[in-house]
Amino acid sequence: MNNNEAVANVVTDEMIMNHIYVLRGHKVMIDTDLAALYQMETRKVRALAINNSLRFPHDFMFQLRLEDYYSLQQQDSTIKRKASVRNLPVAFTEQGLAMLAGLLKTERSIHVNVRIIRIFTTIRQLLPDYPELSRMIEQYKNGLIGS
Repeated sequence: MNNNEAVANVVTDEMIMNHIYVLRGHKVMIDTDLAALYQMETRKVRALAINNSLRFPHDFMFQLRLEDYYSLQQQDSTIKRKASVRNLPVAFTEQGLAMLAGLLKTERSIHVNVRIIRIFTTIRQLLPDYPELSRMIEQYKNGLIGS
């Protein structure tokens, strides 16, 4: 692998953290972001979940509603503005991401998912140590819900 390929294959923790959102009280990642990180098509990520639907109950994965999409746009200004009801993204919670990890086949997607799970674990471990941060996140979430 040459230097350019190595740079193209790097997925940083910051890249992952920039794609973690709060929707319906859960920290989630969106199928389109996951597909980009895994370097696979979004439809393949969705197909994995659909073809293994018993592994993905509603608290592991859910289809976004329009209000979720608007909340997503408030959290990330790079999300495209127009949403088609039939093309709304799918969100995976931490548990859904762990379940998805067992279905992934490519070396890159496995590597990326291991890093994602580690980041979610770190976030979960840090928040109880910083009650003020937890309170601020809760206020932010409530502000998004009230918007």
